[in-house]
Amino acid sequence: MVRLQLNFLGLILSIIALTSCEFKDVKLEKVQDFEVNSLQGGKLDATINLVLSNPNSFPITVKSGEFELFSGKKSLGDAQLKKAFKINANSTEVYPVQLTGNMGDLISAGLTGLTSLLSGKKPEVLVKGELKVGNFFFHKKVPIEITTELPMSF
Repeated sequence: MVRLQLNFLGLILSIIALTSCEFKDVKLEKVQDFEVNSLQGGKLDATINLVLSNPNSFPITVKSGEFELFSGKKSLGDAQLKKAFKINANSTEVYPVQLTGNMGDLISAGLTGLTSLLSGKKPEVLVKGELKVGNFFFHKKVPIEITTELPMSF
């Protein structure tokens, strides 16, 4: 009987602990760097270094991500997260994110960026999409929409 009461008490305490936890959004602070590893036949393999803030007291795993990249109003293509990664608790850190994607419209949209490069400006890119994040108990879709200068290395 005592064991049953302890199990019931443990269950109640677990429910209270889980419902009192608030899952705060992970925030994309900025894009620090974008490195194109390869671009062959319209297929992109790239690393984007993101500065991400996790205000939660527990680590978050970014499980998947879908993004569309724009230069001005023209689509550069889409990209997907290649590999899941963990964001440390209560931190703001740089995370290298591996992306793969289809850049079918890169040439037509790239003329805008090329003009910017020739005039001495870094091209601006809009990254729009969502990250699917979570931990053992919580899961959430975090919308991402940020316009950033694109520091590039080839």
